[in-house]
Amino acid sequence: MNNLFKILLVFLPLCEMWAQPVTSNMQLQESFKELPQEEVFVHYNSSLLMPGAQFYYKVYVLNTAENKLSGLSKVAYVALIDKNGEEVFKHKIYLENGVGASDFFIPNSVNSGHYKLVAYTQWMQNGGVKNSFRADLLSINPYQNEQDIIDTDKEISAVNLKDNNSGEFLSLSVLKTTYEKREKVILEILNTEKIIGNFSISVNKLEEFEVPEKPTSANYGRNYEIENKSNSEYFIPELRGELLLGSISPMPINSNRKPQVALSINGNQQIFRTSVVNNTGEFFVNLDEKFDGETALLQVLNDEDSNYKIQLRKKEKINTSALVFKDYKISAEANDEILQRSIHHQIENAFFEVKADSLPVAEMENKELYPGESQLYVLDKYTRFKTLEETFVEFIYLARIRKDEQGEPEFRVSGIQNSLDYGLPPLLLVDNVLVEDHSHFINYPSEKVESIEVFRNNFYLGPTVAQGLIKVKTIEGDYVESLDKLTEIKIKSPQLDKNYSFQNYNQPEKFNRIPDFRYQLFWMPHIELEEKNKAIEFFTSDVTGTFEISLEGFTRDGEPISLKKQFEVK
Repeated sequence: MNNLFKILLVFLPLCEMWAQPVTSNMQLQESFKELPQEEVFVHYNSSLLMPGAQFYYKVYVLNTAENKLSGLSKVAYVALIDKNGEEVFKHKIYLENGVGASDFFIPNSVNSGHYKLVAYTQWMQNGGVKNSFRADLLSINPYQNEQDIIDTDKEISAVNLKDNNSGEFLSLSVLKTTYEKREKVILEILNTEKIIGNFSISVNKLEEFEVPEKPTSANYGRNYEIENKSNSEYFIPELRGELLLGSISPMPINSNRKPQVALSINGNQQIFRTSVVNNTGEFFVNLDEKFDGETALLQVLNDEDSNYKIQLRKKEKINTSALVFKDYKISAEANDEILQRSIHHQIENAFFEVKADSLPVAEMENKELYPGESQLYVLDKYTRFKTLEETFVEFIYLARIRKDEQGEPEFRVSGIQNSLDYGLPPLLLVDNVLVEDHSHFINYPSEKVESIEVFRNNFYLGPTVAQGLIKVKTIEGDYVESLDKLTEIKIKSPQLDKNYSFQNYNQPEKFNRIPDFRYQLFWMPHIELEEKNKAIEFFTSDVTGTFEISLEGFTRDGEPISLKKQFEVK
């Protein structure tokens, strides 16, 4: 509660200033020093990357003042970086109570070599790259001709097994130490103290040669180091969601009538935001909901006197010059296992569609973008009329078309009883894009409209009041192509949640003729323990060798938990 009070003290007086992702304002920088610092721990399934395999990970963001999961930042960034400082991938993870998870399918384009997994929040960037989570990964691409990571003089190193399956609060238990192929494994998490926490579990085959050691929740923080950076570039924490900074040019001429910018992102989860442009021509948008669209449509509102150019500022790349890459080498004796793994990954991917361990994307929570009751009219359920004017006259009773003061047609929505009647037009959203010129859409062919939804509440866009909202969906989604002054900008969507499920042999006859060469037997990124004991089931595959169960996470009081247990498959 004290930290929340500090946050409010910092931000309420400076709400317009802190909107910028990066600031040079010294007063603002001093205010932010009251906020706690953050650290990131990443639990991932393997330090070995190979084409065709899946890299799974979970992000934990912690408040260093209390050493608990952080409620400060709402976005984390995870990147895989090569020795040249280039990003193989960079994921945007929306956090819930300080945690988030995703995965990355390793393509053939990832070369053999040494890589860094880096994770951070925007707030942590003030300390430089050494103030981020950093871990060493080894990539082996057998399709590559030159393999600098192979040392013909090096002997194969035995895997150093660390079976730490019992801690102060939790312990891992399996019924036996050796299993057959395609056999059920029952893993028990013994929670004798009934502790509450947030954890993740990975079950993966151990490599038969040396690979970089994975950090644990107990030791990840030992290589954190805050760099002294210039005050000219100060990163603002993303407290309410992802913070986008944009600008329009030329600068607004009339400072008393600031234009607004509307941003629309379409997809399964639609996003619509507006922002007032400040005196320097800048605006900000907070994205606090997940979305899957890759294109943002922007337009300047409330200003007919200028053709503005709209730009979004790109996210600052983390400075990778301070990263130190370790020079791992593997023995040529490991070639046989590498070849076998490569063949197995190819077979697994060939049977991906018919197996139970696919990774369906979870349905996004479709939050109501617009509050209040509405009436939806699906036009195919009614008699179709040639024009929209006839359509509104005949059966859309909550809205109508009237003439404005200039004699141009515009929509009106019947207000709700006891609500203020401003005598103003409603907002008109067509395919999630705000249309200011109602007459332009009124002339749109009625047969191209799929549905019309009418909201009767009053809506506020900055200083603008609208009486109601008319939300239109067209059949082809092509109406926006006819609009002027729309700027299309590519935007990177956040990683979406997935429902991970792995091969189940409770009905083994269904899969008798399908090979199973999984090296990852199980992955569960979100486990919340609130009961005494928890049992988890998974099945072994046709791959033999030593497998490791890895549990990582933190208790509600911030205590790190790191448990490992091995078993054999023969």
